[in-house]
Amino acid sequence: MSQQRLTSNRLILLSIIGLPVTMILAATWLWYFVARGDIDIVDMLGTSNHGALLNPPVQLVDQPFKNQFGATAAFLTDKHQWSFVIPVPAQCDQSCVSTLYTTRQIHVGLGKEFGRVRRVFVSPEVIDSAAPMPQSQQDVGSSNPTTLGSYLEVQHNGMPLLVLNSDSFAKVFGDLQVGTWFLADPAGWMMMSFDANSHYKDVISDLKFLLKNSGD
Repeated sequence: MSQQRLTSNRLILLSIIGLPVTMILAATWLWYFVARGDIDIVDMLGTSNHGALLNPPVQLVDQPFKNQFGATAAFLTDKHQWSFVIPVPAQCDQSCVSTLYTTRQIHVGLGKEFGRVRRVFVSPEVIDSAAPMPQSQQDVGSSNPTTLGSYLEVQHNGMPLLVLNSDSFAKVFGDLQVGTWFLADPAGWMMMSFDANSHYKDVISDLKFLLKNSGD
């Protein structure tokens, strides 16, 4: 074998051996700086979700929820569903009704995945069922209920109405912006938020991606 052929074979062998070693060293270097916080991979690569990820996520299972009659209520059910969590810091007003309408339309827009998701209303106060319905926010084509109680019964039948005391409500939801609502996984971890500027098609896209790639 000629010296030139021998040298060529050695270079090929070194390349074969050196490539994985180089990749390992590069990965180690990258992990070192990510762990130190010098490089933000998520910020560099971006994310496909349109909602805002909560960091850290918030566990809702252990919160002291009650129902509208003052009895202890569990956040989770045995249906193992994802949850739209709709927090309302006081009595339901026009913005609250608008959020309820939007989340209902998104829920319906999930199509065949509808049953894997539910909506949950959370407030630090028991709902005043006799409160007048905000006229400007009534659903077009609805039966035009005149009270909040009749509106919820007709337009959002089956949606759990939970009460969380003021201290716990503030701790869980923080400085809540009008129109903000959250997504919780089937284990009760609230992990993503959406707001009034979130386009319903983007939200549906996020939700369908999560449902498709989860085993729940």
